[in-house]
Amino acid sequence: MDFPTEYLYSMLWTLAVMVGGWLLGWLVESYLLSRLSNATIFRKTLSGLGRWLGLATGLGFALRYQLLPPDWYADGILVWKVSCLLIATIFCARLVGRYVHENTISISGEIPATSLIENVVRGVVYMVGVLVILQTLNISVAPVLTALGVGGLAVALALQDTLGNLFAGITIIASRKIRPGQFIQLEGGQEGYVTDITWRNTTIHTLPNHMVIIPNAKLASSIVTNSYLPSPDIGFRVEVGVHYDSDLDLVEKVALETTYAVLEQYPDAKTEQEPVVRFREFADSSINLAVIIRVAEWSEQFLIRHEMIKALHKAFRQAGINIPFPIRTLDIPEKTLKQLANAGADTSGNA
Repeated sequence: MDFPTEYLYSMLWTLAVMVGGWLLGWLVESYLLSRLSNATIFRKTLSGLGRWLGLATGLGFALRYQLLPPDWYADGILVWKVSCLLIATIFCARLVGRYVHENTISISGEIPATSLIENVVRGVVYMVGVLVILQTLNISVAPVLTALGVGGLAVALALQDTLGNLFAGITIIASRKIRPGQFIQLEGGQEGYVTDITWRNTTIHTLPNHMVIIPNAKLASSIVTNSYLPSPDIGFRVEVGVHYDSDLDLVEKVALETTYAVLEQYPDAKTEQEPVVRFREFADSSINLAVIIRVAEWSEQFLIRHEMIKALHKAFRQAGINIPFPIRTLDIPEKTLKQLANAGADTSGNA
């Protein structure tokens, strides 16, 4: 069958317009959007979509001026509608997902922004977009939903562990007890900063620079110590012993002055709560005391403890306060000493 010449010209014009729209979208994306800040949500959202938006615009222009063959016009309208809906769905899903990820730490100050929340929000937008596209194609949604319901039951039975981790992750986020950026300690001994909560697992970054990946179901059923709740500041003790002959008032004064001097060197670690000195016990060879300090964040305690031990050792020495070695006094009766002495003399004579 001969292909009409006017159809060929129409197709060529339509193809030229669409290619022109694609190039225009690429130029806008490459040169105009590149001048925006890298942190701009709009730029990140539109990245990669500009050229396809230009292609759809070119197709719409061709339809507007009836460049397509008349027999193809209805199909062209349908393709254009589906393309626009698909681009709009991707754009909205990206926009909402990035907004949740970048501009909110929590929803209404309660739920932290994690990968799980971002993916759930995107998934909802994609589902709505797919339903709208199906309606545009005159495909009944009810049978599709019914089929998905039956198939979803089979999938749920096959993916019990995966779904368990998903719902456990949602439970962790909804409980507001564990959030990204907080320092947690698990009953198994693992500890570190929470970096993300995904649909399957939670990752924590340990102080030795390791990444620990914990399934959400296991984390939800574990005993977890959160060092950031109810507040991120944390108290710790620096313990030291002094000689029984020490002036305890002087010991307390020197210890407090030393603590204040150390904390002044690290203003970021200071809190409003003042350090205190408490004598704890009469030990075997010393009177033990504890300097109780509260710092702004869990990791600050290690450096402050390090500096405190050095500073207290130096300050006590300068003040004449003795930090004794472990001493144990043995009270041996004189008769026993003579017996030991005689036994030693007999041994020497025999030798």
